[in-house]
Amino acid sequence: MNTFWHLWVFILTTAFFVLMFYVIFKYWRSNKTANEEKVLDTFDNIEERDAPAPKFLFTAYFIAFVMSIIYLVLYPGYGDWSGLLDWKQSDDKLSSPVTTLDKQMSTISDYSLVNLAGYEEVVQSGEILFQTHCAACHRSNAQGQTNFPNLIDNHWLYGGTDEAILTSIKDGRNGVMPGWKGILTQEQIQDISYHITSLNGRNSDAPAVKLKIGESLFGQYCSSCHGDGKQGNPLIGAPNLSNSIWLHGGSLGEIQTTISFGLNSVMPSFKDKLTQNQILAVAAFITRSRLSYDTKLAKLNKTSVKRGEYLAQAGDCIACHSAIGGEPFAGGLPFVTPFGTVYSTNITPHVDEGIGSYNFEEFKDVLVSGKGKHGYLYPAMPYTSYQYVKDSDMHALWDYLQSIIAVPRRNDENKMIFPSNIRLGLLGWDLVFMDKTPLSYEVPANLKSSIDDVEKWQKGKYWVMGLGHCSECHTPRNFAQALETDRIFQGNLIDGWNAPAIDANELFIDGWDLKSLTDFLNTGDSSKGTAFAGMADVVKNSLSHMTRDDVESIAYYLLKGDEGNTISPDAVKLSPTGFTKQALTSETYKLFSDTCGACHGKDGKGREGIAPTLLHNGIIMHSDPFNTIAVTVRGLSPSYIDEQTDYMPMASFAEILSDQELAGLISFVRHYLGDRKEAVTAEQVTHVRKLLEKAGYTGGLHTTPQMYINRDPDIDIE
Repeated sequence: MNTFWHLWVFILTTAFFVLMFYVIFKYWRSNKTANEEKVLDTFDNIEERDAPAPKFLFTAYFIAFVMSIIYLVLYPGYGDWSGLLDWKQSDDKLSSPVTTLDKQMSTISDYSLVNLAGYEEVVQSGEILFQTHCAACHRSNAQGQTNFPNLIDNHWLYGGTDEAILTSIKDGRNGVMPGWKGILTQEQIQDISYHITSLNGRNSDAPAVKLKIGESLFGQYCSSCHGDGKQGNPLIGAPNLSNSIWLHGGSLGEIQTTISFGLNSVMPSFKDKLTQNQILAVAAFITRSRLSYDTKLAKLNKTSVKRGEYLAQAGDCIACHSAIGGEPFAGGLPFVTPFGTVYSTNITPHVDEGIGSYNFEEFKDVLVSGKGKHGYLYPAMPYTSYQYVKDSDMHALWDYLQSIIAVPRRNDENKMIFPSNIRLGLLGWDLVFMDKTPLSYEVPANLKSSIDDVEKWQKGKYWVMGLGHCSECHTPRNFAQALETDRIFQGNLIDGWNAPAIDANELFIDGWDLKSLTDFLNTGDSSKGTAFAGMADVVKNSLSHMTRDDVESIAYYLLKGDEGNTISPDAVKLSPTGFTKQALTSETYKLFSDTCGACHGKDGKGREGIAPTLLHNGIIMHSDPFNTIAVTVRGLSPSYIDEQTDYMPMASFAEILSDQELAGLISFVRHYLGDRKEAVTAEQVTHVRKLLEKAGYTGGLHTTPQMYINRDPDIDIE
């Protein structure tokens, strides 16, 4: 700074002090003549009086003057005065990249990024430069966000070599993908998106024919850049579509948007903003961060991670923590309650959007106590069941969740009504409704004679009551959405279906045995029918990934029962006769033959590849006819669990048969094919239909992934 500017700063600073001293002195003098009773003016009937200035004001100004003078004595700022401490701008760490980086780099001969990452001073300089120039897009920890890539993993669109990384920073990148809207129909775009999500094993609930069509269209329109979609092309920045990394969002809706409108993704050039040494320092910081993350992952016990993956599947974590058609574990699934809508959270290891900032103890607090870093959790998170998970399994689950891809999807804002939106109130919910009594694995005395394999029963109880959290869906809830534990496994209404009663008494009466129930849970297909709706998702995402032995233990425990869940001494197994000669001559059978027989067979025993059996079907035999009514009103899509056992879609009969006709038909089927003699009334059918219409579940259409994506998440059946 030259003499002119030194003098200019000296004059302005002195003038400011003189002016402020004059103002304070003037007000201090005027205090002696101030008259609080004197009215100076009136505004909107509010009087302004000539009151003296408060002494606190003068005290505060005095302190400010003293601190300012001390600062100007110690530090430069008053003309060319350097200050008693002789502080210089170069001492500021923020200036070190500019003033000391060249000196740091001059002592280094090996400019490879791995080598530079070992120099603490270079990395610190690179971090400061990164925060200034890069963090706005790539986040302060370089983990990225939607549309801006994660720089601390080993997945690089343009390659992860030193040359490629430095070129990206120096020259920038411009990734262009054409939009296909107007060339492809919306249905073709959807089919391609189904195929793309299937490349990494994600189940989109799309039929096999759609996946085949999508694969063909992908080969025709996308393969020139993406190949078969499983490798990527670093030369042009075409991503690998078979992993779980989605730079521009990986939900079905976001993928379809990308295909429809294309992309023009620009990384700016920094060659005119940063020197070569500064570019090297930024790259060194990124490399250090990546190596640190690699080290963190390498420390994870592989056996524990594998066990954790199994446990995550057993707990069906992906089902709740993935939106319909969304990225795995990235959250966004709505849970509609009487108090508002709660959205599941991102549980990937992203520091800003997921649980990457959690430690194990904080993670355990979530699982066991329902206490997150940002407040108490709503009981939509089944911590009331997860409290029974063993510590060793919690550690394994934690290790696995640390190993998965970090997804930068932001959590949705919950829409809860007052006072439910006050998180602290959930502590009161826990105190009143959460039973923290440790789970007992002692076989009840009245069941010891019927349980011949205690170890299997205990294992089954651990899965059912803990990670399996079966009671969370299959148990009624009270006014506060707490489980009615005295009615455990007695059924509950969810998403327009009845999660049916699965207590030991119901299962016994309905004729389930160990093989049929294990088949049903493990494969979704059994001699007593097939899984559909939410249960099909449980089989797909969870139970089908478990060992047959573990699933059999679940079935064993459910069939044998437990304390407060026993088979009544008066219980009698149902024994459907099938259609008798008398039934075959009735008018209702003619209606059955015309509407149901074509698919389910004239005898109701089903047709392979077309429709499942109705004879001995667990839903037909169930004491509650809700699901049987709901199926006829809203139709049913195949489960798409296994192409070999999938059935044809079932159309809705809501616009074909009256409620009276449906009541008669359902009563007829339940009587002869389910041995349920209680007649279903037209009023029951009307009640179910109105509930489903209110929730938007009817319309005579087959369910598709697109219907779920576009459905209003705030509509509920109640």
